[in-house]
Amino acid sequence: MPRKLCEVCATAPATLKRPRNGALMCNACFFRAFEDEVHRTIVDNNLFQPGDVVASGASGGKDSTVLMHLIKTLNDRHNYGIKLVLVSVDEGITGYRDDSLKTVHRNSAFYDLPLHIVSYKELYGWSMDEIVAAIGPRNNCTFCGVFRRQALDRAAATVGATKLITGHNADDTAETILMNVL
Repeated sequence: MPRKLCEVCATAPATLKRPRNGALMCNACFFRAFEDEVHRTIVDNNLFQPGDVVASGASGGKDSTVLMHLIKTLNDRHNYGIKLVLVSVDEGITGYRDDSLKTVHRNSAFYDLPLHIVSYKELYGWSMDEIVAAIGPRNNCTFCGVFRRQALDRAAATVGATKLITGHNADDTAETILMNVL
């Protein structure tokens, strides 16, 4: 059975079906449609002003990496006039953030974006490992979640950011609500 063609360009094989509208698209057309939709959202909602310093929360994971790539790409393409700065948090959990911080450093170098890293130890005087040692293994997520959000806010303030963006998605939001209910 022949493979279906992209419904947008009608030349490349379709590689995905968009859940939003069922359209069969090739990778290139999907990326462009997604980027155009995000651009329209930014412009329609006046999210950035020329001169804004935008701190992008960088964990080294896929969500924050895609967000950083997307905003850098759109800023270069549409000249929003923003300065994008990566901000990252080292919670001080042995073996947890080490590899992802290496990814953040690589992304900073590859995209030529400044990077500012803050740690729980420098901000609060305690690493997360030290907090766990002092209070025990229960309720650590409560401390860590509150501290991380405050650490991102403080890192953004340190770099003079007027906006802070994070790569949280609907699954993250649903998970947080469910965890709080339970």
